[in-house]
Amino acid sequence: MLGAILEMGIKAYGAGAAASVALSDAETVGGKGRDALAAVPNLAEEYRHAQYVVDHQEEIRDAVDYASQHTPPQAELQESADRVEATLRGIETTYSEVEQAKDSAFSFPPTPGDAWGHLRDAWEAKPELESIRQLAGVADEAGPYLDQMEVLVPVYYGGLLALTDNFARDEIVATVSVMAIAFGIALVLGHAVGFWVRRGRPGLIARALQRLGARLFRRWYVRNLPDALGPAMYAAARERVQQDLLADPRAVLDPEAFHEMKTYFAAAEADEPAG
Repeated sequence: MLGAILEMGIKAYGAGAAASVALSDAETVGGKGRDALAAVPNLAEEYRHAQYVVDHQEEIRDAVDYASQHTPPQAELQESADRVEATLRGIETTYSEVEQAKDSAFSFPPTPGDAWGHLRDAWEAKPELESIRQLAGVADEAGPYLDQMEVLVPVYYGGLLALTDNFARDEIVATVSVMAIAFGIALVLGHAVGFWVRRGRPGLIARALQRLGARLFRRWYVRNLPDALGPAMYAAARERVQQDLLADPRAVLDPEAFHEMKTYFAAAEADEPAG
């Protein structure tokens, strides 16, 4: 029983390793292989993500509804992003020019001309006040949206994005290959353990089918026992029966068969010439 549990455990670990590879966020074959070996902690982490989805399903549903209702059209979103990018670029340039102007003014010897030039460039690069107000407005509007997205991040990073990425065109071959190798190794090891535990005997299902066949087709089994058991198994069974007969024929044979055997040997002895 312990051996059977060990065999099933090895095969189950192989299935878990394949699932761990499918949900892995590794990009390389080596990384996927390491995730296959660490199947238990990886699947435990995925279970926690799944538990998060179950525990926060109402919040997730509300976040999805909020996102679908408040996401602006693509054109408007792109225009807003371009304005924000231009404003941020202007602020960055202004800050950089002011820093260079300060360095020029306080260098030794100071270079007032360079400092003035940097200040002029900073003034020209500064964004309009309205652009800064728009940037602040975008930040205020994005706050509630980001709060809702924080609820969805564990959902997407809880295996959904990794699963999609692993079966993308550029990674599907590596993913499937590592999954097949991990499950194949576990399957072979499981069969090897089962073979050792059962000493080569068939498993529970095969033995149940054999017993059923021996009851339903008993005459065929008796006539064709070498075919039913196979040559090797039949030879082993024949050797065991011979040993039992030599040890105690009366314990092996029923009374009628034992009587027939005695009659046979008596007749054989009578036919032998006197020595």
